[in-house]
Amino acid sequence: MEKKILKTLLFIGLLLFPFAFKRENLKENLLIFFLKGYLSSFIATVLVKNKNISYPIRLMPKYFSISVVFDYLLFPILCIFFNQTSLNSRPHIIVFQSFLYSMPMTILEVLFEKYTDLIKYKHHWNWLITYLTLTTTLLVVRVFISFLRKLSLEGAQNKSQNNTVNLKEM
Repeated sequence: MEKKILKTLLFIGLLLFPFAFKRENLKENLLIFFLKGYLSSFIATVLVKNKNISYPIRLMPKYFSISVVFDYLLFPILCIFFNQTSLNSRPHIIVFQSFLYSMPMTILEVLFEKYTDLIKYKHHWNWLITYLTLTTTLLVVRVFISFLRKLSLEGAQNKSQNNTVNLKEM
């Protein structure tokens, strides 16, 4: 049953993949995808090594101790959608949206923890820590991308001003 669930989640992730990468923000979405994948896998690896959680049944168990489908596909895609929908939102709305986006993932994880061998909580780990971790990582990536947007905009403005000055000098 667990392998079917993993294959279904993989299929859903692959189905959502083209919708996440729109042409107008392709570079930004790729950056979000890879940054989120890196951040998720780093955190998950630490949690597995510290025996806070385990993934008894997973894809490619010889190579990965984490959930490849979640950390490298589903959560990064979710993060892209979060960034797209919160693009022009005010800070308090962005925080609210991050809690909303984390909710279905947390609910699914709790159900998988309770009824399958896809994930197991150990020691003091629980759904609330998962929920806060998911929310925090969404916000970290969102802040980082906002910072890059601001730098990019300032760079474009400076370049535009320099071009205007050069034209006036001619």
